[in-house]
Amino acid sequence: MATQQDVARMARVSYMTVSRVVNNQPNVRQGTRERVLKAIRKLSYHPHAAARALSAGQTRNIGMIFPPEEDILARAYFTELSVKLERNLSSRGYHLFLGSIRSGTEDPALHRLIAERKVDGLIIFAPAVDDANVRLLGAEKVPFVAIHGRSRDARYSFVDTDNGAGMRLVLDHVMGLGHRRIAFVCGRLQEINARERLVTYQRFLKSRAIDRDEQLIFHGDWSLESGYDSFVALYGMDRRPTAVVFSNDQMALGGIKAAHDRGVSLPQEVSITGYDDIKYASFSSPSLTTIRQPIDEIARIAVDLILEQIRNEVFGQRIVLQPQLIVRSSTAPAQKLTNGSKY
Repeated sequence: MATQQDVARMARVSYMTVSRVVNNQPNVRQGTRERVLKAIRKLSYHPHAAARALSAGQTRNIGMIFPPEEDILARAYFTELSVKLERNLSSRGYHLFLGSIRSGTEDPALHRLIAERKVDGLIIFAPAVDDANVRLLGAEKVPFVAIHGRSRDARYSFVDTDNGAGMRLVLDHVMGLGHRRIAFVCGRLQEINARERLVTYQRFLKSRAIDRDEQLIFHGDWSLESGYDSFVALYGMDRRPTAVVFSNDQMALGGIKAAHDRGVSLPQEVSITGYDDIKYASFSSPSLTTIRQPIDEIARIAVDLILEQIRNEVFGQRIVLQPQLIVRSSTAPAQKLTNGSKY
């Protein structure tokens, strides 16, 4: 395998001249540059990616940061999105590294990452509202993009979907089936998506003149377990809901499992909806009515945004995409109430 020294000998130039040509740097005469390029082609020389990156002051590594409470395998949507991001970055010559940071206060690990410049930029999943680490990144001018996370004050690049539009789609669908006693299971309210979905639910019911019942709101944490627990609690009420709207598919799948364990017929007795359209949503029994997030487009745009920051220092781009309602068999028309029913 040819080396940079081999190219230098064939082109009759110094090692540093070859390095300048490989990294497309100025101060090389055109005739010399052509001679080096001819030697590179003749020797089939392929510059080492790491060496190129160091010469250019870049690592070609992108860090992907998860919420601190989350293991990457604990949230199926994040796992699917990670795969899409890795493919997009790989096709552009970058590598993806995973990690997590503590929210609330500045994480020392993030300080070290910034100081040592181990990555060229960061993609952050669902940062908490007004997270101190996000403020640190902005102050240090570290290229980063948030996915499913925004701040009220700081201006930074993000890509997200319209949570309000998504929740209105699913609530319109459920109410169109005749449901009026609709329970809601929210995610962690430190995240903007959880807040927006909950607020949309509350405003939607008010707009339809449906009395607000706080007992119908269960505070989950995005997990299967909290979905399971929420269904158990809601189904144990004296006046049970006829539909349960979950803030993500994972909690909805936990709710479906709880219904099966208790012999509750879905959707005949209770309709259930999710949010995200993870791949497991169509394999549950019944298959899950949900909101599809455009995950391929989210990944592509996030990569475009982070590379635009790294290469051209373009910051503060905000992209909001539209979700889509996917109707499957976990929702059905509300049954007529009979005397003595708990619904």
